[in-house]
Amino acid sequence: MGVPQKSWSRYAALGVIPLVALALWATARGVQSWREAHPGASTEVVASEPAPPAPAPELDVKPSPADRPTPYRIAEARVKSGSTVSRTLQGLGLAAQDVARIANDARPVKDVARVAAGTAVTALWKSPEDTVPSELTLKLSDTKKLVITHVAAAPADDEPAAVAKAREDGASWSAELKEEIVVRKAAAFAGVVTTNLWGSAALAGMDPNVISKIAEIFAWAIDFNREVQLDDRWRLTVEQLFVNGESIGYGEIIAAEYENAGVVHTAVRFGTEGSTEHYFQPDGSSLRRMFLKSALKFGRITSGFSAGRFHPILKVLRPHNGIDYGAPIGTPIMAVGGGVVTVAAMRGPSGNMVAIKHNSVYETEYKHMSGFAAGVHAGSRVEMGQVIGYVGQTGLATGPHLHFEFHENGRYVDPQGIKFPAADPVPDTQLASFRETARAALDELPPWSKALMTAKKTDAKDGTKVNE
Repeated sequence: MGVPQKSWSRYAALGVIPLVALALWATARGVQSWREAHPGASTEVVASEPAPPAPAPELDVKPSPADRPTPYRIAEARVKSGSTVSRTLQGLGLAAQDVARIANDARPVKDVARVAAGTAVTALWKSPEDTVPSELTLKLSDTKKLVITHVAAAPADDEPAAVAKAREDGASWSAELKEEIVVRKAAAFAGVVTTNLWGSAALAGMDPNVISKIAEIFAWAIDFNREVQLDDRWRLTVEQLFVNGESIGYGEIIAAEYENAGVVHTAVRFGTEGSTEHYFQPDGSSLRRMFLKSALKFGRITSGFSAGRFHPILKVLRPHNGIDYGAPIGTPIMAVGGGVVTVAAMRGPSGNMVAIKHNSVYETEYKHMSGFAAGVHAGSRVEMGQVIGYVGQTGLATGPHLHFEFHENGRYVDPQGIKFPAADPVPDTQLASFRETARAALDELPPWSKALMTAKKTDAKDGTKVNE
């Protein structure tokens, strides 16, 4: 049997009353809780102005990039060859009078007119209303930058436009040279000579310039012009330099080993008290000798020391009282030891030559140069490893090369047959510290197996069978 319509209305009315009462109770309870949390605050509600929503916690809600206002803009350029910083800044939109003021205010710190081509220039505006950049940055090198900041007087309240323009025109710039923070990390490399020393560096994924550091370190023990052999192997750890997370190159070698013809030469970098850092063998003895084994970092011996050699130009048999190193014109020539220059001039068949008196016993001569290094002249003092000139073909020479002579007590001697005493070892007072440093550094060297991997890669490229 159905329920009469009037009964449904009565039941509905009876049901609505409790629901309304429940809603009123919840509202009252909510207002009371809010009052307890916000003592003294008004609870009056204005129907025409709805209450604003409670602000979201700052750390919990992050606006999307589209919601963020752009507070500045950045413009970048490089100083082109034949151009200037001033022209570059004008190309970024700066007025000529502003550029002139910038150059003038920065001059006590750095003359921007003398900045090299290729320098990166960055201009930063903090606000779209700024007529000039807030900051200019000139990247002078990987580790040094010039920061030029706009310094304006504080604006007055409700200043007229004319006053604002005058204030802006009277603004100045401050300049500061800043050094970037350089982070140093150890990088490990190893390789095997399968074609030449430079090629082994490339195969190992290392900057070939680091190999020239190897040649410098072991220059007293190995003549890299004539003693490098196939299957020589090397391993090292070197400082890799980072600025703002980007690699900018390599620093000093920390430790290295070079195996030449089965003999392993080891070097560890260490600074002794009161001197700069040098390289020592694990027992503390120095790798340095009185003279370098070669006046060229890299080259090839085309003619050795001989009591009788057929002269290619004079067509006669005569002694060859030195060593000839074949190398391209312009290759730097180093003094094999410190001393005083006695000759730096053209000398007939010898061409441009330099003679250095090292002490009362030893003297060296360097002939057929294309030219002399700056500051090298008779009477000047040179140090071991200093560039004194450049390979050439002056005088009696059939091709570009260096003729190098070594004199002992006024007599010609074969420089390859002389052994010289080493420099001072690590002092006894620092020997314990050095041994600890050496042990840690040598433990960080990569395994020799890493060097063999590069050799196998080469064999695979050449199609040579590799024995595993």
